[in-house]
Amino acid sequence: MAVESSSGGRMLAAERRRRILEMLAARPSVLVTEICEACGVSAVTARGDLDYLEGEGLLRRTHGGAVAISDYLPARRPERDRHVQRAKRVLARRAAELVSDGETILVGSGTTTLEFVRALRDREGLTLISNDVDILIHAARHLPDVTPISTGGELDRSHCHLFGPILASSLSDVLLDKVFLGADGFEPSMGFLATLEMTAYAKVEFLRHARRHVILMDSSKVGREEPGLRFARPDEVDVVVMDVDPGGVVSAACNAGERGVEVIEAMAP
Repeated sequence: MAVESSSGGRMLAAERRRRILEMLAARPSVLVTEICEACGVSAVTARGDLDYLEGEGLLRRTHGGAVAISDYLPARRPERDRHVQRAKRVLARRAAELVSDGETILVGSGTTTLEFVRALRDREGLTLISNDVDILIHAARHLPDVTPISTGGELDRSHCHLFGPILASSLSDVLLDKVFLGADGFEPSMGFLATLEMTAYAKVEFLRHARRHVILMDSSKVGREEPGLRFARPDEVDVVVMDVDPGGVVSAACNAGERGVEVIEAMAP
């Protein structure tokens, strides 16, 4: 029997997925069998909905179901963190517009760059090289028109990315169209910073192997007081994609010299 929605018709995919998120808001996990019973659909349809929601970064699939990780579940995440996550998602989608079909791109590790890769679902014929295990797994599962390639390197178990001298040697003969990197901080007098030494060195290496350098950074990273290592000066990149540039600080620092750096504000009016 068809499941009736509040408007009296068959439950649409968007309604089912909203129902799944509501179920996860009430408890830590949900099973495929529970979705089938609540929505009146087959296990195949339920799994398809879970795959879609995982691709959007709203939950994480488990054996037989899913667990909640989404910022759309406000009881589980402070307001500031939800705002930052929304900013990352918006700027990631804007950055995806810089990618053309058929390009070969290099993507550094991090949560912002993972959001960026999630936004590439409509691109075709891409080759995506990364040192981030989560990014590679997402591309393999959810981006059928993208060819994921891993760099070499030693695996950092706590952050699930590759680093070290083997990473550098694996890229020694490679020149790519674009590189997309996140940043843990930005200081106008220093430039773009990484918190971990191994991450900073990996980013420096990545910048050597692309014609165009793009930084993805939400505004909370500007002026952060946490220590970090510089991986690029303000004028050593080509594009910075942000949610907003607070007070124009980033644009002013990046364009203080002769080289012009484009600063894109994805949430600007």
